[in-house]
Amino acid sequence: MKSFESKVGVVTGGASGIGRGIALALARRGANVAIADVHESRLAETVAAVEALGAKALGLRCDVTSDADVERLRDDTIRHFGQVDVLCNNAGVSVLGPPERAEIADWQWILDVNVLGIVRGVRAFVPAMIARGSGHVVNTASVAGIWAYSWDAGPYITSKFAAYGYSEVMARALRPQGVDVSVLCPGLVSTNLGETARFSGVPPERRADWIYFPEEMRTPVQPEAVGDLVADAIEKKQFAIFTHAHDAERYRTWRLDIEKSLKDVIAASPVPPRFD
Repeated sequence: MKSFESKVGVVTGGASGIGRGIALALARRGANVAIADVHESRLAETVAAVEALGAKALGLRCDVTSDADVERLRDDTIRHFGQVDVLCNNAGVSVLGPPERAEIADWQWILDVNVLGIVRGVRAFVPAMIARGSGHVVNTASVAGIWAYSWDAGPYITSKFAAYGYSEVMARALRPQGVDVSVLCPGLVSTNLGETARFSGVPPERRADWIYFPEEMRTPVQPEAVGDLVADAIEKKQFAIFTHAHDAERYRTWRLDIEKSLKDVIAASPVPPRFD
């Protein structure tokens, strides 16, 4: 996409964090933006911030686990702006817990948001992009979608691997039809993801023990910087987007020797605590 001028973007989970950063970056480059979120006060604040940049904004309450909400988001956005050129499936949640103990209800919740939320967005918006032969989809995955950076977030990592894989499938299916696809794989970003994060299968008194973050992943970037990276990638038709150089390098090298890569990270990290 050579220019955002007069284009229309949709950002789910757009009222805060990375989503807000993307919405503001699109607006700064001339796009009008529909911002979808479940947090209505933050939604109003982000709409005002977009409008302050001179862009048109539409704020819509949308729960991406609801087919009806996502379809309403599509219908209201098209009614208001005419069409959608950029779809950013960004809404996400986190579950921390052992892969063998996390509760099924928590697995269902995170997969419904982080994976099926993307699928719903694609089903709602992409057919029209295919019909006209243009558009761009950005799915927010994570570095957790390219390697299991820890043992502390089994459900989260699983959901992000699915988001990444779905994005590769989309690129293969949609690019020949004129629709570009990007996948955002952020490392640590200063967001409010922790507000809704759940521990699952971890006794309350042991939750402090069940957090392990590799040293190399402890330097956060700001959401505004991530928004600019996403806008740049859309302009360049770039598939994989990283916020940290070491994650881009791991993406390049991880599967060159998966046995050695996995052995090395297991050896370098502490043994997970046991709860029995």
